[in-house]
Amino acid sequence: MIRLIPLLALAACHAGSNPPPLPAKALEASTDSTLAVAARIMASLPAGDPAARLEAASRALIGRPYVLGTLGEGDSTKGDAKPRLRLDAFDCVTFIETSLAMAVSEDTSSLLAHMDSIRYLGGTVQWRLRNHFFEGEWLPRNRRWARPVVFPGDTTETRTLARQGFYAKRGATVPDTTIPIRMIPSAKAIERWSKASDTTRIRGLALVGKVEGFPVLHTGFLVERKGEPARIRHASQRGAVREEPLFLYLQDKKKFVGLLVWEWFP
Repeated sequence: MIRLIPLLALAACHAGSNPPPLPAKALEASTDSTLAVAARIMASLPAGDPAARLEAASRALIGRPYVLGTLGEGDSTKGDAKPRLRLDAFDCVTFIETSLAMAVSEDTSSLLAHMDSIRYLGGTVQWRLRNHFFEGEWLPRNRRWARPVVFPGDTTETRTLARQGFYAKRGATVPDTTIPIRMIPSAKAIERWSKASDTTRIRGLALVGKVEGFPVLHTGFLVERKGEPARIRHASQRGAVREEPLFLYLQDKKKFVGLLVWEWFP
């Protein structure tokens, strides 16, 4: 889903981090060129079923570079002057947001509006209203698209969101918040998704870490294909949007203690 040193050290993809500015040459030339790329991708998406469109849209972005903090408000008076939409690079949050926006848009004329509605409270483009905290802002504010999945053996942890210090950097007064986070522990997730799936579908995924004040450290999609172990499709710090077996990823990433899974239903 934005520089907090702990987050850069552990999971630079968190929506609440503030990366250094991107060099101008890294940005796409214009909104028009971005929309032209979007139009080509969206023309290839299947008609009808939003889940099928989401799977195809996110798959079309595989291989595109990972860049932290790709998007902003497009206007320095509203927050970050970086563009509101780009398709040449992603971090983990902007990857899922862009994929979702393309899946629900009939064409590029509504793409930016859908993107704003996913990224901001009420679709109002202001830094203060951006969904910086995935578990406490992004998911609750996107309930029209995302519904958390409950699994047998889930656990609930009470975690604090470090809102006060984060928002104070931009002069906003927001208190810290304590919330319950229900998740499937990583060990159970490894056991569950190392087995062959009995269905084919795509769902959302958020990975909970150990960083105090910032529970969700990474996001992506949970991609299941019948007869195969589930995979994580995500904008990876390894350099690009990629797909890999989820259980192997979790075995390698000991910093994650659990997973939030959400169903996609427009």
